[in-house]
Amino acid sequence: MKRTNKICLACSAGGHLRELLLAVGSIPERYDCYWLTLKTPATEAFIKGKDHVFLTNFQPAKRWTLLVNAMQALYWVLVKRPAAIITTGAGVTVPTVFFAKKLLGTKIIFINSAADVTAPSRTPVWIEKYADLFLVQWEDLKAVFPNAIHCGVL
Repeated sequence: MKRTNKICLACSAGGHLRELLLAVGSIPERYDCYWLTLKTPATEAFIKGKDHVFLTNFQPAKRWTLLVNAMQALYWVLVKRPAAIITTGAGVTVPTVFFAKKLLGTKIIFINSAADVTAPSRTPVWIEKYADLFLVQWEDLKAVFPNAIHCGVL
């Protein structure tokens, strides 16, 4: 099966979705994109009429959620075959990034959350090694991620 030119816009609900919307601007109107996120009343309202995928939230305290999320991520990576993933995290996106990079060589753009001012959460630590472009919103995080590019606060 041939890879598509689709762009996966992947994020958790709430602030991660808001930051991704700010980061991608008009990309969803100009390119073939689909959204990958969590199912909440707010995301359902936002996603209505858009190409999308809902995944189970990966919660480290509930290990079974990782297994469910990973199976869903693997399935959707193989079905959608994204050429690129733009993501702001969080945990819901980690298995998708892993499978897409390892199986398809998908290009990964990660934008670290503005909430991580001086220390990172777990997600950027996990995703950094797979990212082709790793952006931080605060200069202080360049000490933690020396190969990151400081893009400023969205």
